[in-house]
Amino acid sequence: MTAAGRPTTAAITFAIPYYDNLEYLREAIASVVAQTRGDWNVVVVDDAGPAPADAVIAAFGDHRITLHRNDHNLGLAGNWNECLRLATAPWVTLLHADDQLHPEYAAEVLAATERDPDLAAVFCDAAVIDATGAPARSLPESVKRLARRPKTNHDVCGDDDLAAILSNNYVMCPTICYRTSIAVEHPFADRWKMVMDLDHTAELLLTGQRLHAVRRPLYLYRRHSANQTSSLTASAVRFEEEIALYRELADQAAARGWRRTERAARRRTMVRVHLVFQIGADLVGRHRSAARRKLRLLTSDLGFGIGIGIGIGRSRPQ
Repeated sequence: MTAAGRPTTAAITFAIPYYDNLEYLREAIASVVAQTRGDWNVVVVDDAGPAPADAVIAAFGDHRITLHRNDHNLGLAGNWNECLRLATAPWVTLLHADDQLHPEYAAEVLAATERDPDLAAVFCDAAVIDATGAPARSLPESVKRLARRPKTNHDVCGDDDLAAILSNNYVMCPTICYRTSIAVEHPFADRWKMVMDLDHTAELLLTGQRLHAVRRPLYLYRRHSANQTSSLTASAVRFEEEIALYRELADQAAARGWRRTERAARRRTMVRVHLVFQIGADLVGRHRSAARRKLRLLTSDLGFGIGIGIGIGRSRPQ
């Protein structure tokens, strides 16, 4: 212990992948400082962004908070892997730079790891906030609450649980606290722009790892128009990647004899329902080109070809 009574060894690293928006970053770090447990450290990994974070880090005046700036931009998956590499504690959470933590996140997550050190990861429920930090509602999160799973803390492993995740992707990646040694052995795949988190979770389960769910909303996930999830959903890249990943997972599950996972991956019901919802939202917003792209993707995935229309095709010449 230090003279001030603080632990000298961190039990958990909060690795923060950062590119820009210093105010969101300040709020994210402040939420770590407010944790009820103090055996943590923070490393902010600046991916050669346009707004260096040196002044924000220095303002906290806390030796537990450090900064690493990449020499060049590594991209999303690359920077996440750099975050894992720089983690020094036995457990690591990739706290997104625009999100926040509930004050008891570290206490509850670490309690789970102390009860069962063989876990590969612990994740929790999340609450959604808007650009200003106020509580917000989101259709995807509302749908995730309908997932059929235990209402109390529980382990996640094997065919049944991976099938449930693929049916209703209720594991929000930034809530996950990984055992650092396992996370480094299973890096995020840089071939993806959007689904590297789901791919990573599926890989852990397919390789026999066990996760633990804490059924409290200990993570505050910020939805705003500038984040990558919003932009990739609007452009349909999200859905293209989800369909490609689900097809791969169906084949991997079949090879392992995981029939429920294979069935969920081939049906990909939630991906298709989300596509329908986004097509409707595009039509309401008069984004006809975006709606056409998503419709072509949906009909192709359903095996209908691309000739189906719902009144959003280009006008015929008069």
